[in-house]
Amino acid sequence: MVLAVLVGLLAALLAGVAGAKDVIQFCKCTCGQNSTILELTPYALSHLPHASEPIDVDTLLPNVCMNCTRALCGIAEPDLCDGAAVGDEIMPLCFQRDSLQDELIVCGFLLLVVGLLAWTAVRSHVKPVAERLWNRYGYAGVAQNGAD
Repeated sequence: MVLAVLVGLLAALLAGVAGAKDVIQFCKCTCGQNSTILELTPYALSHLPHASEPIDVDTLLPNVCMNCTRALCGIAEPDLCDGAAVGDEIMPLCFQRDSLQDELIVCGFLLLVVGLLAWTAVRSHVKPVAERLWNRYGYAGVAQNGAD
């Protein structure tokens, strides 16, 4: 019974994670010691506070990381290289923060901890019921040697 509840919780958790929103990509623009991070979503790119010119989100490439370019960094942060050494260039780097794998690992760990705590809470109530059932159906040896 406890196993069925845990399997049900795991299935609900996996369905929730699978239905979660897409992973957001970011573009880190670095020039010398200066850096800034841009969110690579159409809304964020169309509402950049320091942009020297508006970005047409209809021209963005379907592969989100392909949009993380020196040109984008220059448009989004025109003063990025101010104070940098002569010859420093803008270096774009695309990354994502929370992947599905990370979420599954964390959710799996939390599910395991909650499951163990739940088993600890109900074990003292389940054990007498299980022993009565085993004794009733002739499995007394299993109850004495097997379950804890």
